[in-house]
Amino acid sequence: MRYLIILLILSQSLAFSEGIISGNIIDKTSQLPLEGSNIGLIGTDLGVISDNNGNFSISRLENGYYSISISYIGYETKIISDIWVRDNAYEFLKIELNRTIIDYEGVTVTQSYFSKNNVDQYNSISFNNDEIRRAPGSGQEISRILNALPSVASVGENRQDLLVRGGGPTENGFIIDNIHIPSISHFNTPDGRSNGPIGMINTEMVDNIEFFSNGFPAEFGNKLSSYGNIIYRDGKKDSVDVNISVGMGGAGSLIEGSLSDDITFIGSYRRSYLDLISDAINAGGGLPSYDDLQGKFKYSPSHYDAFTILLVNGNSLYDRKKEESISAGEDNYGNVKNRQNTIGLSHRHIWNQSAYSSTSVSISKQYANAIFYENQSDTISLSTDDTFHTLNARQINHFQFNKTLSSVFGFEAQNRNLEYDFLLNNVESKNNVAINNLSSFATIKSILYKRVLISIGSRLDWNDYEKEIFIAPRINIDFSLPKGWGNFIINSGRYFQNPPEKYISMAEKSIIKSIKTNQHSFTYEKLITSSTRFSLSVYEKRYDHAPMMESNQVFTDPTFLMDQLRTYRDIVSSGKAKTTGIEVLIEKKRATNFYGLAGGTIYNSVYYDQFGFKRNRDNNYRYLLNIVGGYRPNFKWEVSVRWSLFGGRPYTEIDLENSNYYNEEVLFYNDYNQSRTPIYHNLFLRYERRKKMKYGNIITYFEFWNAYNRKNIETYFWSREKQKILETTYFSFIPVGGFEIEF
Repeated sequence: MRYLIILLILSQSLAFSEGIISGNIIDKTSQLPLEGSNIGLIGTDLGVISDNNGNFSISRLENGYYSISISYIGYETKIISDIWVRDNAYEFLKIELNRTIIDYEGVTVTQSYFSKNNVDQYNSISFNNDEIRRAPGSGQEISRILNALPSVASVGENRQDLLVRGGGPTENGFIIDNIHIPSISHFNTPDGRSNGPIGMINTEMVDNIEFFSNGFPAEFGNKLSSYGNIIYRDGKKDSVDVNISVGMGGAGSLIEGSLSDDITFIGSYRRSYLDLISDAINAGGGLPSYDDLQGKFKYSPSHYDAFTILLVNGNSLYDRKKEESISAGEDNYGNVKNRQNTIGLSHRHIWNQSAYSSTSVSISKQYANAIFYENQSDTISLSTDDTFHTLNARQINHFQFNKTLSSVFGFEAQNRNLEYDFLLNNVESKNNVAINNLSSFATIKSILYKRVLISIGSRLDWNDYEKEIFIAPRINIDFSLPKGWGNFIINSGRYFQNPPEKYISMAEKSIIKSIKTNQHSFTYEKLITSSTRFSLSVYEKRYDHAPMMESNQVFTDPTFLMDQLRTYRDIVSSGKAKTTGIEVLIEKKRATNFYGLAGGTIYNSVYYDQFGFKRNRDNNYRYLLNIVGGYRPNFKWEVSVRWSLFGGRPYTEIDLENSNYYNEEVLFYNDYNQSRTPIYHNLFLRYERRKKMKYGNIITYFEFWNAYNRKNIETYFWSREKQKILETTYFSFIPVGGFEIEF
């Protein structure tokens, strides 16, 4: 009977024939509906008023892209663009309005495509679902989209790691719907690194991403460089929609709808197929495979309560055969297996017109297994077997005292348990380590003197291996210039992060410490037009208590251990590092036919080794430049382009003579990270076309990665088989294509 009901609902949705924009408007602070909000369709005379539940609907629209303006007395005016209206489907928008001040003395308040809370001025950048989907060269991967920002560098095209303002790949955190997610990538490792090119998050489920790279509020902790706050879409209430997608590397399906008036769902499943094709035609393996399953169920019995169940599951496998390894000049063969599962429950409760709370609990399990054999002897050269359990609880309270003063406060508790068994060249290391973290946080946000917006907060962190309380104060001040000349923003804060659990298990607890950073930035920001924003930032980030090898070892590896995981003994918290830089960003939202982003940075990221020598961190590219642009004359087709330029990546030259003599790679450690690869630059092109079908819509796209076939060198390595130094390159010219079908 249940399936019959779903089929009946589906048949009704297929019969739907007119374009509609629907949504719900709520107060961001109280989460209560705003009755009487004015919703206008930009460029037309059409407009509606929200009902007593905050709902609205604009119907009888032709196919195309639209922008709407939402206004309410005492609240900021908000513009939402890139709303795709098409037959047999509709867009349902969840819109949060921020309270504002009328007669803001000396300050011109302008409606804008950029949403900015007057009392929460931490610099962040956000991407909606359409911006994520159309980003050229991203493959609809969150990490690749963020790599277009001036504050973010990439490990490489074959990796999902983010390097934010000189930070390492383990220094970034992600939250989905207030639920902690250990990793957003396939082929992840328990310490947070990603060893593969494939993201685990289906961006078709994402409503919005808010990314903090210029410091982040106190409610986010145990990370040093950035936080991504991901919001999944709720399932549609009035229809059951199905989306099928096929791309170069995999296929997937998504279904969303409602089971009743107060229960919605959305879920997706994706599977790679290149490995299946390769096996079917006996073309040889060596291709990565993956699958992932995600789901969100939401139960809203009233305006005052909402319960959400979130499921994120991912599996990945890379298998390299012996004959393939030999032909490619590799030294070993084997496979890597990864699994990640997260299930979380969250509850949002609205207390009154001025306060609401969000509470969540989640359980995550990560499993990473790898085994590799020597080509010459078939003996095991490397074996790892890691299992990571994480139990996390978060509780956040939002309270609005009056129109100029608000507060955010709460707590977080986390238990992390790592079981590992590591074997390298017949040397085995195995251990179990459990870490408990307790945190509390509070932030006061206020408008002072009608022109100064200030946010003052602090976070208290405690763990059971140090048994100390760490105080992490943070302050953000936004000064608005008169006559619309822009804003000056000052940000300063202290941040702490646990070292990787493997380091804790290897070192004495009295020696290993939490890594600390002090970060400061000064930003000028100006709204050039309602759809164009300019910002200029100068920043400094200083590290202390970072893990390093002791200086009294016979073999002293000068690697900065936050950049690369090393499973050596005798690790101490003596590392220091510093990053300074200047960033420029111009962002253009799609108000008309054009949109784009241009951002660049000049920076220097260094550390001091065990002997006090200053060295380049692995990600010290020195400069980054990204230019992204697109043209969409109508809803039927669109073209976009992205050009990226990075400085050379630091690397350590190989001692060829001694490598051949000892029959293993030997580096010039005295000159560690003092050489650089050639500069990197790449061009991505994308063409997208949309077409209305009788019972749905189809989107086809074509992309050209590395369009002019630049040979970008990733690194160099010594080949045991060929007894010489070879190079590893990034992707050459790759045509990418696929399609999506909506029912």
